[in-house]
Amino acid sequence: MVSVQAYRIASMNKQQKFINRLKPGLELPWWFTSEIAATNDDFEQRVVSLPDEARWHSTQIDGVQLRVLEYIPGTTPRMTGQVRLDPGHSPALLGDNPDLEILVQHGELESSMGVYPAGLYLRLPLTGDHHLQALTFRCSDVPGNGPFEPPNDMSDNCALLYVAAGQMLTSDTEQRRIDTNDDSRWLPGPTEGTDVLPLHGHGTGNSMLIRWNRRVEIKPRLDPTGEEILVLSGTLQDALGQYPAGSWIRNPVEAWQNWGAVPGTVVYYKNGHFASPDDPP
Repeated sequence: MVSVQAYRIASMNKQQKFINRLKPGLELPWWFTSEIAATNDDFEQRVVSLPDEARWHSTQIDGVQLRVLEYIPGTTPRMTGQVRLDPGHSPALLGDNPDLEILVQHGELESSMGVYPAGLYLRLPLTGDHHLQALTFRCSDVPGNGPFEPPNDMSDNCALLYVAAGQMLTSDTEQRRIDTNDDSRWLPGPTEGTDVLPLHGHGTGNSMLIRWNRRVEIKPRLDPTGEEILVLSGTLQDALGQYPAGSWIRNPVEAWQNWGAVPGTVVYYKNGHFASPDDPP
């Protein structure tokens, strides 16, 4: 059996070899493979990705797979996806990953600052402070770990992250570590019967969790540049269909909907983040 120390050394060597091949300015995670084609790269089109249709790609790390929700290549590449870990490869060393937004859906994430359980929201902008950026991804020993509903295909995978890269303005330098399990952070939502947990706001961009306590409809109106939704628990619905946990929807302005849900539904909601990282806030 390979020791944990030997595994870490091999992973770091693999990471460094890959980084040496990157073009200056490319800020996608080192483990992302450039063999993946552009995905959902037209922001004028409504996109619905259902969990039963998810396609998982191999990464540079054994046992770690990536579900690409959007990928826009180029000199300032952009990626949104989910990362899952096979229990036979836990822990997995993700290494130094600047310019990332992460929501731990299941499992645990570790940095030099500690171990973070499912429910952690983390932002790592591209700054000179790297003490939070050396990350290790692992399974949890806690049964039913996490505040969010596990997708149907989680039976053989012990840990799951939502990850966004290449989407922070250069002026956005604030790190965040937010425990979404903390009920004191939740505030009254846009409609009675809903709650909201603000996660981050900078420039035109806003990130938050929205929770339904009863059957009501909402239509967020924070910024007229489109919206992105990941269903974490329950079932979301609009005039066009129903979306179980694991669904991802990206709407341009023309496709904005009134959102309804069954009680207990929680979604990650994001808008105003479609600018280039070099655009002014």
